[in-house]
Amino acid sequence: MKPISRIASLALLVGLVAIGSQAEPTLGWSDLHDGGAALNDEAVAVAFTADGHIISAGMHDPGEGYTDLLVRKHDRDTGEPIWTFTYADPSGNDMAVSEIMIDHRGDILLAGYLSACDS
Repeated sequence: MKPISRIASLALLVGLVAIGSQAEPTLGWSDLHDGGAALNDEAVAVAFTADGHIISAGMHDPGEGYTDLLVRKHDRDTGEPIWTFTYADPSGNDMAVSEIMIDHRGDILLAGYLSACDS
């Protein structure tokens, strides 16, 4: 596992839209982390906790030739990250999240893929 503080190659964009019954939608907040040009970083799934915080998930490229799993919890009001979890395959294979859900106990369940990079 690689802490996000040691990896500068993550791009996630999450926006919260406030929709009123009579008002036009407005952007409440956004969170963008860009690891730089030519790196693959992508958020592909989102779920909401019971208290309304946002969990986003996908993959990011640490610039070492493979992609890692990434899951981040965002504050519901500000979008600030509450925590970030990354996981790299010990063999150096590409990994990514494709689906996320939160069960009745509040556990986060992920589905995704591992792609062997052997030639």
